[in-house]
Amino acid sequence: MEELPQVEPVKIYENTYVLPEDAKRFKKSAAEQIMKEVLEEKLAYTNERDKKGRLAFTYDPEEIADLCRDISAECIEKIKENNSEFGLPRFKLICQASVGENNAQSMRNISRCLWDPDIDRCATATWTNSRVYAVAMCFALYYE
Repeated sequence: MEELPQVEPVKIYENTYVLPEDAKRFKKSAAEQIMKEVLEEKLAYTNERDKKGRLAFTYDPEEIADLCRDISAECIEKIKENNSEFGLPRFKLICQASVGENNAQSMRNISRCLWDPDIDRCATATWTNSRVYAVAMCFALYYE
C-alpha cells in the first residue's frame, strides 16, 4: 500500500477577546498630521507656476491614479512606522486617497464601515489649491 504524504494540519486560532488598553489605542491626531504632510509633499508640484504666473499643472487621470496609489501606500507606511514606536497592538490599516480637479464644484466623500466605536478609528486629511483637491482617509480597525 502506498503511503500518503505527511501534511501539516490546518491551524485554527480562536479569539483572545483581549482589548487594547487606552495607552495602546490608535493615535488619530498623529495619523492626521502624517497624512497632511504626505499630501503636501506629494502635491507640491501642482503649485508650480509658468512664466506668466499661472498654475502650470494640468489634470491627467492616469497620472492621478498613480498618485493616489502612492499617497495611500506612503500614508500606511508612515503611520505604521509611527505606531510601532508606541507598541500598538493589531490594527489593520486601510487607506483611501482621492484627488480631483477643483472646478468650483462641491464634493462629498462618504464611507461606511462596521466597527467598534470604542476601539476603531478613522483619520482624515485634506489638501486643496485652485486647481486640485485631495482627501486621504485612514481606517484603523482592531484585528483580533
